[in-house]
Amino acid sequence: MNKFTMPLCALLVFSINLSGQSLDVINLGWQNWSIGTAQVLPQQRVEIGVFQPLRYGYSEKMEFSVHPLLFFVAPNFDIKRKHAEIGGISLASLHGLSYPTWLMRLLAREGIGGLISPEFNIPHIISVQNELFVSGELLSSHLLTGILAFNFAVKSGPLDPRTTIDLPVVYIRSGVYYHDYGMRAGVDIKGALAWRWSYVLDGMFFYYPKAESDINMAFEHKGLLYWTKSRSFQICLGYLLSYGEYPFGTQWHLLPLVDMQWGWTRKGR
Repeated sequence: MNKFTMPLCALLVFSINLSGQSLDVINLGWQNWSIGTAQVLPQQRVEIGVFQPLRYGYSEKMEFSVHPLLFFVAPNFDIKRKHAEIGGISLASLHGLSYPTWLMRLLAREGIGGLISPEFNIPHIISVQNELFVSGELLSSHLLTGILAFNFAVKSGPLDPRTTIDLPVVYIRSGVYYHDYGMRAGVDIKGALAWRWSYVLDGMFFYYPKAESDINMAFEHKGLLYWTKSRSFQICLGYLLSYGEYPFGTQWHLLPLVDMQWGWTRKGR
């Protein structure tokens, strides 16, 4: 794990040395746009992005979310609950289910759109996600979050390891289907820069105990810059740096990230 220590330390040092205005000044609160932290959406607030889940603040301590673009081929549902806030430190957990079988079977074809050989059988798979978030303020305008996660999968039969989709982001996250369970640990830092600008930096370490030693670890780091027009709209630009141990060897990938996100308050219940 030593090879991942320096990137995580660099994220922490960077956040402490940044200075910025209060988030209220740029019309941004910890509860709004709070994905990846121990905060939950305000009651009846809805948020969605082109590549972000649809999130709904069910109550002051609970929110629901789904990925609408994937829902009809990979049904999914998450519940996030805020448990406590003590001395400026917030604690929350997220629990989710997903069913990737339909999507994997859809990709098991020859020709265009085929990423898995059709000769293999894809069993029924239910993936269970559990995450713990601990968030605290730094210098009043930055929020530091620690994340721990334990995911596991239940299958109706064996899944051939030759069905892996060896692409960055996808391969790392689908490891739980092949290795039964996995763990993640990471740090997320967000805060104000100036005027309507804010940032997010994070680092996430992935580990699959049952995988072979040469393919059991991965690391991801994101850097995002946000321009927030209001509580209703923001745009982000950034990058994703990914390190993965693949069946054919280790690789680094640097990918661009672009998203538009909308938020509003639902009237009535």
